[in-house]
Amino acid sequence: MRLTKTRGLRFLVPFLSTLAFSIQLAGQAKPSGNFVQQVLDHKADVTWITYKTPTIPDDVCTMLSVCGGAPAKVAALPPATIGGRKVGRALFLTQVKNQPAILLEHQVPGREVYFFLLGPGGTMQKTAYLEDGKSFIVIANSLAQPIFNADMKDWSAWSSKLGSAKASDKGN
Repeated sequence: MRLTKTRGLRFLVPFLSTLAFSIQLAGQAKPSGNFVQQVLDHKADVTWITYKTPTIPDDVCTMLSVCGGAPAKVAALPPATIGGRKVGRALFLTQVKNQPAILLEHQVPGREVYFFLLGPGGTMQKTAYLEDGKSFIVIANSLAQPIFNADMKDWSAWSSKLGSAKASDKGN
């Protein structure tokens, strides 16, 4: 009788572990549609920043290999307050190996900056991180995943408005 009870537990524990892991993965932000493709398909509808255009820092260019070709085009979300901190977010349309690429910036002035390099499918490929007063470093994507997920919700909402009207008319 005892053997039957423990045999059932041996199957229940891996099942519950798999279920918990699946729920955790399901909670991660998935790009709605293909964010990168949406931006590339509608880049003519984006109001790109032309006055005092921000640039990608040299260290990030080198670490993520994102500064080949023409200067990056830049768009920005309106400033926001997230977790009680002012946050600036920008999108850089640049090139990696002569292919268009998107780099997202998340900046908390005076504290930290993240640069997320997106793959063609809209997933995070690499992350560069700067803590105020230190040098940029490449960090594990898992460390930046919560910031990336939150930003992608806002960027996806922004990109869903592309094509229907100028992004600047919809909150850019």
